[in-house]
Amino acid sequence: MINKTITIETQLMATPETVWGFLTNPSLLAEWLMPNNITPEKGREFQFKTKSRVKLGFEGSITCQILKLKPHSEISYTWQGILSREQHKLETTVTWTLQTQSTNQTILKLKQDGFIGFKNLIPYAVLLKTWQRLLSQKLPIAIAKYQAEI
Repeated sequence: MINKTITIETQLMATPETVWGFLTNPSLLAEWLMPNNITPEKGREFQFKTKSRVKLGFEGSITCQILKLKPHSEISYTWQGILSREQHKLETTVTWTLQTQSTNQTILKLKQDGFIGFKNLIPYAVLLKTWQRLLSQKLPIAIAKYQAEI
């Protein structure tokens, strides 16, 4: 059986505390990912909302629940969404790990696992490309803009 995992590592010019804010503060997270109602508490449910992508079969809402929380170090949550007219439900887990590289640099690791079966190959490919763009472009730009304002 097919079982895919997305793993991406990026180096950011920011402290782990700053990067943590961009993973757990609703307004900062929305700057580079999607509008959301995250509250960083273990067991807490939240949602990401975006435009539906009819051609891709995505209805625009991702439901999450925080599974693990270690401030400034790690956050893990479920990632569930409806992905087709047949009501195929994607059920994965996203884990973010932060590691101090130097005084003002953080290594951010993303792992999204649970792309099981043939039906999840397209969501896997779409999310892999999307995460690569977000982590190499949108997140660093959002952090730089934030740091310039403080």
